[in-house]
Amino acid sequence: MSTTPRARVPAARRAAAGVLLAVPFAVYLAVPSYAREDPRIAGFPFFYWWQLVWVVLTAACIGGSHLLTRTRARPEPPAPPAGSAGPEGPAGSERGEEE
Repeated sequence: MSTTPRARVPAARRAAAGVLLAVPFAVYLAVPSYAREDPRIAGFPFFYWWQLVWVVLTAACIGGSHLLTRTRARPEPPAPPAGSAGPEGPAGSERGEEE
């Protein structure tokens, strides 16, 4: 596992990510605002299709939050080619192996 330090996410991006995560939570808790039957779409009462729409929107909000807070690890130095001398000498010299 790599232990390279990661860059810090700016505070504005963290705040925007927090808002994106809080919006679906608030919408789901506001049941009285969508606890009704009309308008119907394809025979489904408003209550059901509104929740279904928010399932998709919640996934989009979570994805957006992830993209806002994603950082890239600092690049690691390239690994030496196989068989070349590394910090411990030539490959296989520790056990006396031959190719």
